[in-house]
Amino acid sequence: MKKYFHSFNFYAFSFSVLLYLLSSSINVKGAEWGLSYVEIGLINFGGSIFYVSVASTLGRIGDRIGFKKSLAIGMIAMAVFLNLGFFWKGVADITLFAFGMNLFFGFFFPSLEGLISKGERREGIDPLMTVIRFVLSWSAGNIVGMALGPYLIQKMPQVVFIYGILLSVTSSVMIFISAKRCNESLPGPYSERLKRPMPQADFPRIKEYRRSYRLAFLLAGIIYTSGMALFPKLISASGLPLEKIGFLTVGANVGVFLSFLFMSRFNFWIGNPGKTLMIMLVIFSATVLSFFMPQTAPVFFAVTFLCGVTYAVPYIFAIFYGLNSQDNDHGKQGGVHESMVGIIFGVGPLIGGYFLQVWPDLKSVGVMSLILISMIFIDQIHFIGKVKSNS
Repeated sequence: MKKYFHSFNFYAFSFSVLLYLLSSSINVKGAEWGLSYVEIGLINFGGSIFYVSVASTLGRIGDRIGFKKSLAIGMIAMAVFLNLGFFWKGVADITLFAFGMNLFFGFFFPSLEGLISKGERREGIDPLMTVIRFVLSWSAGNIVGMALGPYLIQKMPQVVFIYGILLSVTSSVMIFISAKRCNESLPGPYSERLKRPMPQADFPRIKEYRRSYRLAFLLAGIIYTSGMALFPKLISASGLPLEKIGFLTVGANVGVFLSFLFMSRFNFWIGNPGKTLMIMLVIFSATVLSFFMPQTAPVFFAVTFLCGVTYAVPYIFAIFYGLNSQDNDHGKQGGVHESMVGIIFGVGPLIGGYFLQVWPDLKSVGVMSLILISMIFIDQIHFIGKVKSNS
C-alpha cells in the first residue's frame, strides 16, 4: 500500500473527514434550529465566497514559497480557529464558523493538489494515476465525515472539534519535519504500475477541454451540493431523526468514491470527448429520473448516490485536464479547480434552496437538475463540434 499512497494522500483523506464533519454539522444545526431552505443555502453561499477568494489567491502561494511550509502554517491557524466550535450557541456562530472553515479549506486543497501533482510529475508518475489516487483519498474521507457528522454533532459535539485540533497540530509538525528532510519532494518509493504509459491529453487544445469540462463540473456539482446541504432538512421533514440523516446522505459520498474507483480502471475517455459525452448522458439521465420517485428512505439514499456519481465523473475530467499542465503552474491550476469547487458548494445550496422553498419536494430538485443538465449537453455538443472542426 505504501507504494501507492503516501502521507500526503493521507492528509487529503483525514482533512476531508474533518471538512465533512464540520459542513454536515453546520447544515444539521441549521435544520435543528428551524432555518429555512434559503437561509441554510445562504450560509453555504457566504462560506463559498471565502473559499473561492482564498483558492484563487492564496491557493497558488506554494508555487512561490513552497507548498509544505504554507500548509504547515495554515494547519496551525486552523487548530486555533477550531476552538470556536466549543461555543456554538446559535445561527451567528455557525455562520461565522462556515466563513472561517472555508477560508482554511480554500487554501488547503489547492496547496495540496499543487504539491502532489508537481512532486509526482518529477517522479514520472502518470498524471491520471496522480489524480485518481488523490480523489480516492479525499472521497473516502468524505464518506466517513458525512456519515458521522450529523450523529456526532447531536450526541458528542466536542469530538468533532477535538479531532480537528489534534489532526491540524499533528499534521503541521509532520509536514515541517518533512520539509526539513526533503524540501518539496514527496515520500516514495512508488510502484512501477503508477508509471505505466497512458494516452496523452491534447495539449494544443487543452484550454478548450478545461473550459468545457469545468463548466460541466460546475453545473453538475450544483445538483450534488444542493442535496448535500438541503436534504437533511427535507429528510427530517419526513420524520427521520437528525442524528440518523448522515447514514442516508452519505450515499452521495459513496457514489463519488465508487465512481472514482471505477474511472481508475479506464482511460479510453482521455482526449475523446465523444465517448465522454456518452458516459455523462447515461449517468445524468438516471439521476434526473431518480428525483421523481416516491420520497422514501431507500429512494433518498439512491438519489444521493446518483448525485455523487453526477458530481464525480465531470470532476475527474475537469481536474485531469486542469492539473495535466505543461507549465509550472500546478498551484494556479489547483486554485482554479478549487475555486470551481467553492462556487459549487455556495451556489448549489442557494439555488436548490429557492427551488425547495417554492416547492418542498424532491421533484423540485429534479426540475432544477433537468435544466442544468440540458445546459451541459448544449455546451458539450458545441465543444465537440469545435474540436472536430479544428482537427
